[in-house]
Amino acid sequence: MQQVSISVNADVATRIVQREFDRLFNYTSAQPAALDIPALGSYWPGQGGYNAGLVRGENGAPDYYLIVPVLAEQLSAKWGGYGYEVEGATSASDGLANTRALLADSNEHPAAKLASEFTADGHSDFYLPARRELQVAEANVPELFEKAYHWSSSQFSALSAYTMAFEYGWLGYDVKSGERLVRPVRRFIP
Repeated sequence: MQQVSISVNADVATRIVQREFDRLFNYTSAQPAALDIPALGSYWPGQGGYNAGLVRGENGAPDYYLIVPVLAEQLSAKWGGYGYEVEGATSASDGLANTRALLADSNEHPAAKLASEFTADGHSDFYLPARRELQVAEANVPELFEKAYHWSSSQFSALSAYTMAFEYGWLGYDVKSGERLVRPVRRFIP
């Protein structure tokens, strides 16, 4: 019997073993391409606004960057639906889900509608932020906001919804029939 000598490069062997582990465990070790992520508070070209920070996704959803546009003029509206609880609009963190629930509700929700109709840099996926998204914005980019109360998409009760006071950094709630500022936001998932 003749013996065959095979020389295998250690790098090649390591890549083969890693690929098999990745395949077996449905895991990819490949690093995503590096993004040119602007600093907090800096304009993000092509994204419709400014980088307000990385927000952790919930329940298996991916993490995302919160994009806050600068408005030519301040937007204000009533929250709407006074006296009614909207099912699916109580998330503290998921403004997109809250906005979708508000828009699908039979009652009018002017703040959510106004936010969802906003467009910038060709993007039309803006929404009314949840209370924790407003807290991220208040912590990271308060200079981008008017020093006033802004509606969140997070419902508190049949009579009220959460607001964020950018003058003092207070989270509170107000009656849905009152008029407050509306600041659309969008997500960028890297």
